[in-house]
Amino acid sequence: MTETNDYDLKPQPAKPAAAPAAPVTEAPAVVVISPTAASSPTDNVEAAQLKKQAAAEEEEDIRKNKGMALLSYLSILVVIPMVFGLHSKFVRHHANQGLMLFTLEVVVWAACKTVILLGYPLLHLSAMVYLTSLVGGLIWLGFTLLALLGLLHVAGDSYANLPVIGEYEIISILGSDES
Repeated sequence: MTETNDYDLKPQPAKPAAAPAAPVTEAPAVVVISPTAASSPTDNVEAAQLKKQAAAEEEEDIRKNKGMALLSYLSILVVIPMVFGLHSKFVRHHANQGLMLFTLEVVVWAACKTVILLGYPLLHLSAMVYLTSLVGGLIWLGFTLLALLGLLHVAGDSYANLPVIGEYEIISILGSDES
């Protein structure tokens, strides 16, 4: 015969109920009202009018100075917008990119001429001269494409940056960024 355990077959007594929890009260939410959120509808209208006026002034600036900005991408003619057009934000932006492009053109031209002038007579490395001419020509083609892209940005009234060189600002470093 098998023995049975009484405690295995008996129903387990119910566990005593836990003490009732204290009612949870939430902390009142703190609402911070910023000065702009608390502004009256007339303040919003005034802000919209100021934005509209600023946009109109910027459009007028672009319209008046588009020709000056176009000169920024025409090699040495970048000097003209740098002297006469820095009062305009639009011209200043494009003159900055044109100056950067012109500076790189001069550096590449000088490097290619140095290799050609020193490489051929002194070292008789005509292959190096031809290779330098080819690489210099390809770089020059890249500069031409960047200048055309800049002219398209000016024609489209855009403040878009040129690839690679558009990230750098020479003119603001020189202290001409006054407005």
